[in-house]
Amino acid sequence: MWNKSDFLSHCDFIDRQVIPPNSTLGYHKHGNDEEMYIILEGSGTMTIEGQQVNIKKDDMIKNPPYGEHGLVNDSDANIDLLIIKFGLE
Repeated sequence: MWNKSDFLSHCDFIDRQVIPPNSTLGYHKHGNDEEMYIILEGSGTMTIEGQQVNIKKDDMIKNPPYGEHGLVNDSDANIDLLIIKFGLE
């Protein structure tokens, strides 16, 4: 939707993603940035720092700097997700 050049602040991007059933945003590690996942529709399983958490519509998940996380759509409906990423100085 937007990227770093659209902002004067440290926002790296705002992205909307649709994750189909039986798909994943693979487990990965971040550097010196943080993200906010906002679940607009659907449900699934998120792994945060090795811990599995069930997520659903209206949940907001903060992924901290240097954190590890991933999201699996293990349901039979799409997950509609807004991701906001901020770089830190």
